[in-house]
Amino acid sequence: MKKSTSALMDEIRENLALLKGSLSKRVDGWALSQQSKLPFKVMVCRESLAWRMAELSRSAFEAFQKDRLIAGIALTRASVETSAALWYLCGKISACVESAEIGNIDDYVMKLMMGIKTDPPIDAGTGEAITPSPIHVGKFIESVSKDMNGFNKQYGYLCDYTHPNYAGTVFFYSKLNKSNGTADFGQSVRESEAPETTGVTNLRVSLLMFERSYNRIADIMPALIKLCEERLEKAGGGD
Repeated sequence: MKKSTSALMDEIRENLALLKGSLSKRVDGWALSQQSKLPFKVMVCRESLAWRMAELSRSAFEAFQKDRLIAGIALTRASVETSAALWYLCGKISACVESAEIGNIDDYVMKLMMGIKTDPPIDAGTGEAITPSPIHVGKFIESVSKDMNGFNKQYGYLCDYTHPNYAGTVFFYSKLNKSNGTADFGQSVRESEAPETTGVTNLRVSLLMFERSYNRIADIMPALIKLCEERLEKAGGGD
């Protein structure tokens, strides 16, 4: 049986409280590892995404409470993308630990930390960008879709409402009367439950996804630190 929107909102409220309570004010890289910087970088990404997720998902929740559904859906899509980014990071770290190989994980982490798409700072000497190119959000969505059947389709629904397409404009704000050639306008004028159901359900899922990845990274961090330090010892240096 599908849960009611009201029940989902109650669960979201609880998730938001847990997320707010888990937000870190500081990451001590020296305490994580005195040899490798990689664990520190991973944790900076994790905690930055947590703060972003907390702000976006809280704002989406409040928008749904006030029946500002398109605003809530747009914020939910941003929350889903944030959760997918952490899922992507978690997957890269898990693969690294499982294979016992560092590989190019640092490149991915640096793109998450420092990636700038528009007008990146340029090195005066080389004329090249100082910062790396960011990872496209499509990569994040793809990484989740491999593990969660139907995720990409749900993301597509959110995009249709977020963009000025039919779902987010004519369908939501207008009601056409072909017999007399008129159009009436208003907030959710068709009184359809679909937009609210889509938004609230996906917000709930995104929070559950985020919690899963957030906790999973904490669980595997000791193994990642050990792997990083062992590889540095073999290489005879630090990163």
